[in-house]
Amino acid sequence: MGCINMAKQRILVCPICGETQQETSVCKVCSSSLDADGLLHAEGSIGPWWARDQQSPFSPGMTYDHIAELARRGDIERHTILRGPTTRQLWKVARRVPGIAHILGRCHNCGEHVDPHARACDACNVPFLTFRDRNNFGVDVTVPSEGKFDGMSSFLSDTSILDTQSTPLTLPTRSEESKHAVEEGIGSPQFHALQRKLRQGGRTIKMLSIALTICFIALVFVVLALINR
Repeated sequence: MGCINMAKQRILVCPICGETQQETSVCKVCSSSLDADGLLHAEGSIGPWWARDQQSPFSPGMTYDHIAELARRGDIERHTILRGPTTRQLWKVARRVPGIAHILGRCHNCGEHVDPHARACDACNVPFLTFRDRNNFGVDVTVPSEGKFDGMSSFLSDTSILDTQSTPLTLPTRSEESKHAVEEGIGSPQFHALQRKLRQGGRTIKMLSIALTICFIALVFVVLALINR
């Protein structure tokens, strides 16, 4: 009977931390509620930021707001190991992580002490940005394009303004038919119809001029023939 009861036990994999356990409504490891509302709440906190945690190595990433709040509360310190969009998902100590280091009182660029509420470093003028995009892992560009100030800052340099990551605009490729159409001229159908009429009128005038010239030459020959008689 014992074997039969064990076979009927259902094993649950926590969708949040990946821990296997007997079927339950609350995960025994991460304490996440596993009903529909609990899972929806957990999904809302998932993002591209990680703090190295040997106790919960399989937990999903967190949002910027979550990891920033951990830094403000002191749960993340200057030597905590982090990774996220601003580190290209490579592990770094928190005091060198753009977007987090300044919250811990250090400039990520030069290492100087800074006010956690500052918009830029007084020593090197590097701006302190926030990176709230949950879908940007930072592995496609050097600096995530979603980084932005919480408000306008007078420390933003001209280089930062002009240094965009957008793809340069290019003209669309044109087919041979469209190229031929462009060579003929650009305009409405009525304009093209008028062009055709003008071209046709020009050809008619040219043909009439040739015919008139031939008739004039023939008339000259007739007159000369009559005179010679």
